[in-house]
Amino acid sequence: MSASHMSTPRGASWPAAVVFDLDGTLVDSAGDITTSLNELLVARKLAPFPEETVRDFVGDGSKALVQRAFQTRGVMLGADELQTAVATYDEIYGMHLVDRTYVYAGAMDVMADLKSRGIRMAICTNKFQDKAERVAAHFGLDKYAEVVVGGIPGRPGKPSPIMLLETLEALEIPREDAVLVGDSTFDVQCARAAGVAVIGVTFGYSQTPMRKLAPDAVIDSYAEFAKACDSLRTKAA
Repeated sequence: MSASHMSTPRGASWPAAVVFDLDGTLVDSAGDITTSLNELLVARKLAPFPEETVRDFVGDGSKALVQRAFQTRGVMLGADELQTAVATYDEIYGMHLVDRTYVYAGAMDVMADLKSRGIRMAICTNKFQDKAERVAAHFGLDKYAEVVVGGIPGRPGKPSPIMLLETLEALEIPREDAVLVGDSTFDVQCARAAGVAVIGVTFGYSQTPMRKLAPDAVIDSYAEFAKACDSLRTKAA
């Protein structure tokens, strides 16, 4: 390989932008999701689940969440029934969106530090757009994240790279100058498909241990975020 085609380290100014997933990455929303899901189940005369069980259902969107819950209770919903149940769940969840949800320790400190250094930020999440914006505003995440890109009808969510690439386009940041921070298989797959570096967090909802997903770096808490970025700066892009 010629010198002109050799990969080079990213350098001291990398990253120009950090894109965060929301649920399981910036905020723990499992409590409110559990409350909402159980309201739906009890209304259908099905037994509720403990939060620990619901955490295993979370991560792939409302449809998968509701479907897994009903299947676990031995109920197979038809397509129309599932659509109705999901719509009802989303309506209930909208009423409990920030009752018990909280920001992970250290997340706001990391975002404040990034902003102080001129690093751009965004949120890219499969959570529906209106709910993502409400959560970001409630906790003040939108003071740091310039762009909030959530799920909208007709656009594929993660693991498709489309919404991540649209997020970077809105920031006007090239993919090689950005990093995605996420907690799930979908986040890692999305970043890989988009050609974006990815830092995986272990404290989210992934059913597969994050290190098995082989992101570019792994953190067990936000106290390790700066070190993870430092390690990626010295690696070839």
